[in-house]
Amino acid sequence: MENFRPFALSLAGFDPSGGAGVLSDIKTFEAHDAQGFGVTTAITYQTAEDFIGMNWMSADVVTAQLLPLIEKYPLSAMKIGIVEDFHLMSNWIGLIKGFFPTCKIVLDPVLRASAGYDFHDEKTIKWLDKVLNSIDLITPNWKEMEILAKGGDVLEKARELSFKTHVLLKGGHHPTEKGNDILIYKGKEVMIEGKDINAYEKHGSGCVLSSAIAAQLAHGKSIEEACRRGKDYIENFLESDPSRLGQHTVLVQHD
Repeated sequence: MENFRPFALSLAGFDPSGGAGVLSDIKTFEAHDAQGFGVTTAITYQTAEDFIGMNWMSADVVTAQLLPLIEKYPLSAMKIGIVEDFHLMSNWIGLIKGFFPTCKIVLDPVLRASAGYDFHDEKTIKWLDKVLNSIDLITPNWKEMEILAKGGDVLEKARELSFKTHVLLKGGHHPTEKGNDILIYKGKEVMIEGKDINAYEKHGSGCVLSSAIAAQLAHGKSIEEACRRGKDYIENFLESDPSRLGQHTVLVQHD
């Protein structure tokens, strides 16, 4: 029987605990009835509690993983997690768009591990601004946007970036509005309010949200609707288990 599930790709790091990165993304894709693929950008050494270290995959190795997939499967969406170099990332985005011009691309700009490990220096981060026109959505949390704002106003920086792509400024680390996200495009803001839930701190929650949104985009949802449905999914995930590793369950129906 032909498979009618849309194809979604995670370009991200490998986390042996399965709480973040490629493994987490594929779990999320599958829970949203999307066929999940994974291309590994780095091998990390970590548990749900501790980040120990990592090794980056070379650009050639990443491309070698990517090419056989895009030559065979029509991708509807791609989620990008940690990458060593945003300039190299632009080449991979160009490759994807060359094959599939309508493929939706969601970037979760993982700049620092929760344990404090910095993935990028300032020179590398500068390249991020140059690739935003090529993606559909960026999903920074408050702390990541503080890094991008370089000490400036976080919300103003998000508005600035929104003239290049949609920005979902997540509220999990917001100093006063925790749990409420703001979707911004060309300066226009839409609040995506969080529910009053019994949330447990989770390893990889940013990965789960961004891949849930990517899966919804693969199903043809608008960016706002995909963000709202992704919000429903991550809230269910945060309530699912008191441990640092959440449970992926089918929550959102596709109509």
